[in-house]
Amino acid sequence: MKKRFGLNFLALVVAISACDPVPVQYPPGSAQYPYPNPNAPAAPQAPQVSGSQRWQHAWTRAMEGVAMGGMIAGPYGAGGGLILGLLTGLITADSHYGQVNRQINSEQQKDQQLEAAIEQELARQRGFENQIAEATATSSSVNQPPVQTASRDRAADRLPPVNKPQGNRPVEKMEVSSLPKPAAQTPPTPFKNVEVKDVNGDGIPDLWIYYNPKNPGEVMRQEESTKGDGRVDTWSYFKDGQLIRRDVDTKGYGRPDTVFYYDNNMIVREERDELGQGTITYRATYQNNRIAKVEKDTSGSGRPDFWIYYDVTRDGEVIVKEERDLNGDGVADLWSYYDNGRLARRDVSAVGLEILSKQEKLPAPAAEITRVSNPGS
Repeated sequence: MKKRFGLNFLALVVAISACDPVPVQYPPGSAQYPYPNPNAPAAPQAPQVSGSQRWQHAWTRAMEGVAMGGMIAGPYGAGGGLILGLLTGLITADSHYGQVNRQINSEQQKDQQLEAAIEQELARQRGFENQIAEATATSSSVNQPPVQTASRDRAADRLPPVNKPQGNRPVEKMEVSSLPKPAAQTPPTPFKNVEVKDVNGDGIPDLWIYYNPKNPGEVMRQEESTKGDGRVDTWSYFKDGQLIRRDVDTKGYGRPDTVFYYDNNMIVREERDELGQGTITYRATYQNNRIAKVEKDTSGSGRPDFWIYYDVTRDGEVIVKEERDLNGDGVADLWSYYDNGRLARRDVSAVGLEILSKQEKLPAPAAEITRVSNPGS
């Protein structure tokens, strides 16, 4: 009996949930209450919940009730949860779908507000563009020369009257001075103290010359793109019109790795960063444009450990002496002397001889190496 009653009740609940609500009917020609205001804006009406939606929500609640009841009281709890879930779903279907519709309306209103803001910004930009176009048109009309016909009329007013010929008498030619032509206007350069040149004529600037603003004829700096790709790889600096320094990027890192120093337009020193670590590993000193001494950092310790001396009285790079620091203490341990470019003698200190012996890197048989107690003598 109870089982039959439960089944009948469940069927009744399902039948009721599947039915759609019927709207209230009014007699023809009668006004609804409360009486609507024709001038008032139409309020948005929430969409009606259909029977299928109501049944779907009730069934979802019923399944939740079955799961919950089954966990609590087993099969009987699952049946009770099914009935309670159906009832709860039927009762809360309107509020559930009403909340969903309110969220949808809220998102739509946000989208409309965003579209209105975008349209307002576009309108403001179009207004700016119109103002710029009007200003450009006004300036171009102001800068236009006067109409040519008006110029001819004013010129004709200034001309003296022409006598008509009498008989066969020739008319004397009159020289009419032309109107003064307006001077050609050159567009202003962005920087008055910079001159840009295209040396190789490929259409890409490759030379930039910077002049002294106080003395326009004096060059202060010069930048070059020696490879013709528009990238600066050489920087030259001047003082009082003379070259004092030139930085060169030989490795294409975008920063100089070789620096030349000049005095009275003659090179006096050269420095290189051969390892690309930002430290000087090669330094050459010049006398009368001839190399006199070279210092090298072969170990990358930050200080020189190899020195080469040249004969500045002879043409070419003729080596006179070499010095090496074998233990990295900044003091030479091995000296090599040359005569006409050939090795003549080698001296080594006690520390240097010990180091060479341990490393088995003796430059020559021991009989050809002189051990000295006073290095550099």
